[in-house]
Amino acid sequence: MKFSIKTLLLLLAVSAVSVTACKKDDEKSAEDNLTGASCWKQTKSETYNPLTSAWEEDVVDACDKDDCTTFNSDKSISFDEGATKCDPADPQTSTGTWALSSDGKTLTLNDATSGISFSGTIVELSSNKLVIEIDILGFKSRLTWQS
Repeated sequence: MKFSIKTLLLLLAVSAVSVTACKKDDEKSAEDNLTGASCWKQTKSETYNPLTSAWEEDVVDACDKDDCTTFNSDKSISFDEGATKCDPADPQTSTGTWALSSDGKTLTLNDATSGISFSGTIVELSSNKLVIEIDILGFKSRLTWQS
């Protein structure tokens, strides 16, 4: 089989295009994904059932679904109750801090208003989805937020 220069150049061009088409874009860091969204809203809550070894979906109350959590690049966080508060006595907004472990696998949230703090293991994090698992006194929960 004879190859002409034209055929060889065509093959090289096709190869170059296919190699560059397969390269991933620069992936964002976990911190960039968290701070890139203007508002994270909880869309799902699950509890781990050790009897069945399965995650069972809980109901996310409507008053929680409209809450907005914002991660700021200065490591501050703001929580907004949205249009519907679960408890009318709660403040409309509160603030706190957040921290990400050096390996990007653990997220810690501190609410300055309530004093509540918890850490969770990041299961999934992209620019529009955050899933963390938390363990409080042996009870495991998985929370999903979307932007």
